[in-house]
Amino acid sequence: MSNLQCAALSVAVLLIACEVRAQDVTQVDQSKTTYGEKNSSAPKELDVFSFLIGKWQGTGKARLPDGTVAQFGVSWIGRYILDGTAIADEGHGAYPDGRPGLGVTFRQYDVARKTWIVEFLNVSESFLRKQVNGQSGSVEVDGRDVRVVTDGPTRSREHYHVVDQDNWIYRMDLSTDGGRSWNEGLVEMTFRRSE
Repeated sequence: MSNLQCAALSVAVLLIACEVRAQDVTQVDQSKTTYGEKNSSAPKELDVFSFLIGKWQGTGKARLPDGTVAQFGVSWIGRYILDGTAIADEGHGAYPDGRPGLGVTFRQYDVARKTWIVEFLNVSESFLRKQVNGQSGSVEVDGRDVRVVTDGPTRSREHYHVVDQDNWIYRMDLSTDGGRSWNEGLVEMTFRRSE
């Protein structure tokens, strides 16, 4: 093979390699999405929490056991999951001592049982809290307000107030006496859409 033929072959291989690499870069992996997509056959009840879809930045405050208030920055990301039939929303923030905190809530409406399934996975503390299911808890909707109520010896009420499509407010109340008295506004967070 002459030097000219060898050079031509090298250029051809290089062009093919560049074309293949360009195709790799321009091809999109259809299995990956940023926020998922709602399945067209998902129950309409899922729309109750659709305001969570997207990326949010916010500020929060938590009342500590000694009565002081800790302020913190927080981000929240909501996605459709499980083939677009459920929502997973994750909260990223910091504990008062500065340790990072991460929790993920899974929300799905069970059409057959006509009930919500809401579970909170505290990744940082390694536990799963079953908040709402067919036997306990509830999801209540009143206009732009959504409330998730968890039953049990320690009860919680999570309030979501949807201000508009780019802003919402979260507040959590806690009862340690089975609901006889409530520590209202134990945690409050205000969010603005960032994506």
